[in-house]
This record gives sequence, C-alpha cells and structure tokens, in this order.
Amino acid sequence: MTDQPRRWFTGHRGLGALLVVTGVIGLLSAFELTLDKFRILEDPDVVLGCDLNPFFSCGSVMTYQESELLGFPNQLLGVFAFMVPIVLGVLLLSRVDVPHWIMNGLAIGLLGGVALVTFLQYTSIFEIGVGCPWCMVVWVVTILQFCVVVASNILRGALGATAQRSTVLRVLASAPVAIAAVWLLVIAATMIVEFWTYFGSLI
Repeated sequence: MTDQPRRWFTGHRGLGALLVVTGVIGLLSAFELTLDKFRILEDPDVVLGCDLNPFFSCGSVMTYQESELLGFPNQLLGVFAFMVPIVLGVLLLSRVDVPHWIMNGLAIGLLGGVALVTFLQYTSIFEIGVGCPWCMVVWVVTILQFCVVVASNILRGALGATAQRSTVLRVLASAPVAIAAVWLLVIAATMIVEFWTYFGSLI
C-alpha cells in the first residue's frame, strides 16, 4: 500500500464531523421543503418564507412536475437520504472503523444524489427559470459530501490499491473541497448568466 500524507478527511473525526454537519444541514433543508410542500397543498396561494422574488422562489418550483419525479415530492428523498451520512458520521466520530464496502456504498449513493441534483439544476435554471433557495442548500451539501467521500475512499484505499496508487487520482483527491468549490462556482456563474435580468438590476 502506498504511504499517504494524512488529510483531515481521511481520519474518523474529520470525515465524521463533515458528514454529520452537512447531513444535518441537508436534512433540515429537505424537511423545510417538505413542510413548504404541505403548506402549498393546503393553500396554493400561500407565500413561503423562501419566496424571495420571481427568480428565487421555492413555491414556484414546486408547482412543476419535476418536483415529483417518482410520483411523490423529491424532498422526501432528501429527508431519508441525509439520514445515512449522519448515521455514518456519528459512527466515525465514535471511532468505529466503518468497512470499506459501506463507505463505497455511500459514495455510490451520493453519486446518485449528485446525478439527481444535476438534473434538477438543469431543469431549474434552463427550463423553469427559477431558483429554489432551499434546494440550492441541498445542492451544496450533496456535492461537497460526494467530493469529500470519494476523495477519502481513494486515499484510504477503499476503492482498491490501483486507485490509491494512481498519481492523477491522488492529486485530485488531495483537494476535494476545492473541486467542490469550483463545481459550485460554475453553477453559480451559470445562474448569474441565465438570471441576468435579476442580477443586472442589482448593479
């Protein structure tokens, strides 16, 4: 096995703390979206706390069919899905050695989450033309969790010795937060361009 410099996200405490904190943030965001969905079902004319303006409004996005891809509100997926990294984060903080296959399973689950939020980002920005504030919080934590978990799995050898020895993968895995930041900046820049009518009015 190749000796690796210790990173904050390859240890129990660092990775565990990140999973718990981001998991709780994602869970609360998804839970708030769920409550907002119920408020809309009860009163279609209700003005939600996250209805900031015509370009950033949770309520507007929830009226589209893309908000219920599987026949039920997407936010319910988040409520249940974010419990997994929270539980694993607590185990890591408790110094439990979580098996590689479970951490790889988490990475696969987060890959699915990233695929879903990417589809929703495209729909929200290019088709609906409205951004959902609480959804954006979910986007951020999902992308951050995915980048850090995959990087941790690579450096700890959870993805196998070949991946751990790969110079390219080691370099990329050494800066998962930076990769997530660039990823999110691209999304933000895209939103600024597409919603320029709003952002241009602020100048």
